Amino acid sequence: MTTPGTVVIVGAGLAGARCAETLRAEGYEGEVVLLGDEPHAPYERPALSKEFLAGKKGLDEMALRPHSFWTDKQIDLRLGTRVVAVDRDARTATTDDGVELRWDALVLATGARVRHLPFPAPDGVHVLRTADDALALRDELVPGSHLVTVGGGFVGTEVASTAAQLGVTVTMVVGGLAPFQRALGPEIGRLLAHRYRRHGVDLRLGVGTAGFRTRPDGLTTVLLSDGREVDCDTTLVAVGCEPARELAAFDPEPPIYACGDVASSGGHWTAAASEGIGVARRILSLEPMPEQPPFFWSDQFGLRLQLVGKPAGADRVEVEGGEDEFVARYFGEDGGLIAALAANRPAEVGQFRKELAEAA
Repeated sequence: MTTPGTVVIVGAGLAGARCAETLRAEGYEGEVVLLGDEPHAPYERPALSKEFLAGKKGLDEMALRPHSFWTDKQIDLRLGTRVVAVDRDARTATTDDGVELRWDALVLATGARVRHLPFPAPDGVHVLRTADDALALRDELVPGSHLVTVGGGFVGTEVASTAAQLGVTVTMVVGGLAPFQRALGPEIGRLLAHRYRRHGVDLRLGVGTAGFRTRPDGLTTVLLSDGREVDCDTTLVAVGCEPARELAAFDPEPPIYACGDVASSGGHWTAAASEGIGVARRILSLEPMPEQPPFFWSDQFGLRLQLVGKPAGADRVEVEGGEDEFVARYFGEDGGLIAALAANRPAEVGQFRKELAEAA
């Protein structure tokens, strides 16, 4: 067991929280400091675009742990605190209020920041990454209003689905020829596009966003790259995220570690959790946990999509089923299964996870 000292974890999202929990669960007796720049205790981020945005779940219900957990486990949780500088040689981390923290091991779990479009965005144009982002967007999604989502990834499509359920008219602007064309392949993209349109979404494919203009009546005009314009009440820009590597000292070599989106851009819930656990075990010099295939899920337009593995670069895709429920199997060049996507077919997901874990 590592000699008790101080572990400072920068970032109180899922990866940072799991790292802190694991240190205590494995018997670490030193000081654990968990720093979060949001004012909220660690919470479930996937619900932001779904139940929380719809007003069906409160922030307390999304908490990863009861508030008493952090005190009971002697984890020093400091919220609303941003680390602005790290000194590897002195082993210090300086916060935005001037506090200097000494550490024996430093974990960077700062997550990701949303990408922005390369031009100014007026009021009424939102992004979605935090609970406060979701609260601001929720206030705008009133029945009868019009939402434009820019980007056809999981955040954009989940928000579009939630908005449609709330009685909001939805236009989706997607640069590719089908949603998720690069991530899931054109077959699934076409299938999902048909489903979105069936649910009343005005889907604009193969077109980018060129800018915004604010109208005298308070509406926002979204300028498209093909010269067309779309007037709306609210706009969501959901064009992906990038690792939050603002700290100049980002160098994840012991005694500095990294986990979550800051270490592997584009990670999802299970990846962030397992990476946080893995870093804690590395700090304690414990054996790594068995590697599991990536797993991700999304709820949208009446579909529970569950993805196992990495479909990027698949040589062949086989789709079985219809628009309301289907399975897509992705095969590599050697003919082996590399990923599987199940839509409203939860009973088959366990077998896919087992098969891909064995292959790994």
